[in-house]
Amino acid sequence: MTTPPWGYERAYCTGDHALALFLDDMERVVEHYANLNGAQLDARVFQAQAAANKLLQAYAKNARKTTAFNDQFIEIKSFVNAAGQTQLVPIFSSGLKQALIRLLNRSNQTTRH
Repeated sequence: MTTPPWGYERAYCTGDHALALFLDDMERVVEHYANLNGAQLDARVFQAQAAANKLLQAYAKNARKTTAFNDQFIEIKSFVNAAGQTQLVPIFSSGLKQALIRLLNRSNQTTRH
C-alpha cells in the first residue's frame, strides 16, 4: 500500500486549501502516534509533538499564498476518553486556531447556500 503524499508536498498547497490539507495531515500524525502499539504514552506524546512541529514547519515553508503557519505552534496533549482509550489531541496556537476557524466559517457559508 502506497502512503499518500503529505499536503505540503502537493502543488495545490495554497491559501485556504493549505489549511484544509494541514488538518488532514495533522489527523494523520495524531492517529499514527495514538495507535503505536508497545510504546509508552510519554514516548508517543513526545514523538507526536516532534512530528507535529516538523509538519508545521513544512507548511510554513511550503504553503503558498498564506501566512497562517508563520510563528505558530501546536501542543500535543493526551487524555483518556469515556471508553478508556488514550487519545492524542493537537492544541493549536491562537493565530493558527483563528485561521482554521475562518476556514470553517467560510466552508459553512458555502454549504448553506
